[in-house]
Amino acid sequence: MSTEIVDSPLVAAGDPIAERARPRPRVRALLRVLLFPWLVWYLTALPPRLLRERFLRRSRTWKLATYLLQGGLYLTIGLPLTVVLLGELLITANELVLSEQANYRLQSDWKVSSPVERLVIPRPATPNLRPVPAGDTEAYRQYLVQLFSPVVFQKVSDHPEWDIPLLLDFDGNLDPRDNVVNEKLARPHVAGVYGELTAETADSYYLTYSLYHVKDYDHPVREAISRWTYHDNDNEGFHLRVDKETMEVVEAETWFHNRFLLFNRTGVSRGTEPVHGKMHFENGTHILIYAQPQGHGVRCVQLLDAPDLDHDVKILRFRAGRPVVRVAVHHRFQDDGTYELRNFDDWYRLALGPLGSEGKGEGIFEEAIPLGHGPDGSPREIGRFIAGLDYDINGWSRPKPMWSWDDGWDEIPILVWHFFPSYSFQSHGGVELSHDYLYNRPCEKVFGEPPSAVLESLRLPLVLRGGDKWLPLEGRGGKIDRRDYWGAFQHLLKGYVNYLFHALG
Repeated sequence: MSTEIVDSPLVAAGDPIAERARPRPRVRALLRVLLFPWLVWYLTALPPRLLRERFLRRSRTWKLATYLLQGGLYLTIGLPLTVVLLGELLITANELVLSEQANYRLQSDWKVSSPVERLVIPRPATPNLRPVPAGDTEAYRQYLVQLFSPVVFQKVSDHPEWDIPLLLDFDGNLDPRDNVVNEKLARPHVAGVYGELTAETADSYYLTYSLYHVKDYDHPVREAISRWTYHDNDNEGFHLRVDKETMEVVEAETWFHNRFLLFNRTGVSRGTEPVHGKMHFENGTHILIYAQPQGHGVRCVQLLDAPDLDHDVKILRFRAGRPVVRVAVHHRFQDDGTYELRNFDDWYRLALGPLGSEGKGEGIFEEAIPLGHGPDGSPREIGRFIAGLDYDINGWSRPKPMWSWDDGWDEIPILVWHFFPSYSFQSHGGVELSHDYLYNRPCEKVFGEPPSAVLESLRLPLVLRGGDKWLPLEGRGGKIDRRDYWGAFQHLLKGYVNYLFHALG
């Protein structure tokens, strides 16, 4: 029912105070437009009002009929229209307020006919290192880890504090279960990257780098739809294969949402995997790495990424003796961040246990990967997931150490990619490689055995996934589909209705 202001006999005509108190028609019209639920109500009330004033007899019955018509019009047309308009406004506001979302595009410079020759990135560059004499020494291995350390382009979104890579014990302990809570105590952050010379064979050096984040998250709408889109802790990274003759990085493999991506210098693969892009470097050795916000998938930077690399990004380089430059927890561009570089020895020391379960335990890892039997015949197993309070989430989405990264579409069993990387590179890229391991850090640190003995004892099933490997990544760009918003709305509405019925018995 609408209420109108009419002239009162108690107010003298032309009284300026009364005139100011009476809303002006133009102001009322403007307010209706700005407060569109009021406008929708006004429009649905207009036809019944006209019927009452011009065509229908002024009896209570006819008035009641027009009020029922007004209510019906609002419930069937006005209210749904209001909900839709409110939803679209919320979607638009959500897209404006939230920072850039994770981009799943697998664009490749090899597919561009005339790409720009190189990517110009802001300085300061990673400092030159003092050479160390080549040899079978820990000092030389550490020199190689620093020499080939990455320049990380870390994109950030609406939770930049969860997008900054850190060392696992940034809070003073190695327990991952409290890192999300303790993260705010360490701001601004000293970034950290894990890196090591994992293995050496007769023809190659294999280096592993890993970016640990305290939380994997997603757009709030996707999180409302499914718990599979987020979890405590995250660990993504990549392998580099350095040819010992040329001392150049000739291939790289990155871990990108349960898939390995292959990058090389030729654009050609004779193995099981396509080449996903070029490798670009700073100073010839520091590979340029793109790390997503939110889900933190890792791939090599492409020249095609250039328009996205000057905003919502932190450029991080190995500190190399310079003063620490902390990474600020904000969305703004930062090009001078430094990171600390550390090996995986803490991970290896606790790889075999104690293993926790259901969010409880004393070590870094939970659940186990059965590996066969040790030399004495006892069962051999290693931690499968990084410990966290999200143990009830489906297994494939839980955070994993490097040895648990397992591409379900390739021919390499779990554990092999990290412990015996020559087999993975040969299978994926098709280049014949030596499998004669002169040095193997994970075998030495975890099992205390030579790689040949570990390899002989392993009993690893090959688990293959069905479906297309790349199709699920297509169409997942910076913005989510509007249908996802309405799917989330229906999901939340059904959840509330279910709660309401249970509460009412």
